[in-house]
Amino acid sequence: MGVTFFWLALRIPPKHASSVAAQFAQAVTASAVPPTAHRVLARWREAPGSLSPEAIPDPARPGFLTYPEGTEEFEELFRPEALSTFGQEFIQTGEKANLWGIEPTAENTSLVISDRIPAAAALYFGLGAKRAARMPGHFGALFAAPSDVGQLLSALEAVLEGPSPAMLVRTRRWLNRGNNQSISPEEVFAFIPSALRTAQARNEGLLVLTARG
Repeated sequence: MGVTFFWLALRIPPKHASSVAAQFAQAVTASAVPPTAHRVLARWREAPGSLSPEAIPDPARPGFLTYPEGTEEFEELFRPEALSTFGQEFIQTGEKANLWGIEPTAENTSLVISDRIPAAAALYFGLGAKRAARMPGHFGALFAAPSDVGQLLSALEAVLEGPSPAMLVRTRRWLNRGNNQSISPEEVFAFIPSALRTAQARNEGLLVLTARG
């Protein structure tokens, strides 16, 4: 059985926005890009074909498959320990939710549950190196105060709206690293913009996190 990953979008009432912003900033600071992942990211931006999610024959073990160099390091970007813990405190333990009185419910929460790989990693690979570099936040995680939601939505729409067929194919390739047939590439591209539109309509902020299940 594979590891489960959550991609959580939680609307934040204005009275809690400053507290959540401070906690999120602390988690981002504690989630610096590992040197190995940084090298993989730099190489991907210089040579987009250098990163592949498909398993290949393992030259050291005949009859076995392995993933190309850099695949695991790339995914490290989307599962940093501090941000994952922050997300788990909403999803699993409820510690942060209880602290602020914010209960994740169907009314204020959007959630993508993926198997073995973080859905945000599939999104970034689908976007391609140059387009992914325009994504705000920290590799699939972000916070927007109520006053900033509209501006962030406009910026993200320019990056995520109308994905090309090639982008959708690349996203599916990465999703296929796990048992994620029920997740469509279109759903991955629409996840954050849809949550931002809901937050904007409610005059609320938005917190987006990735967390290990």
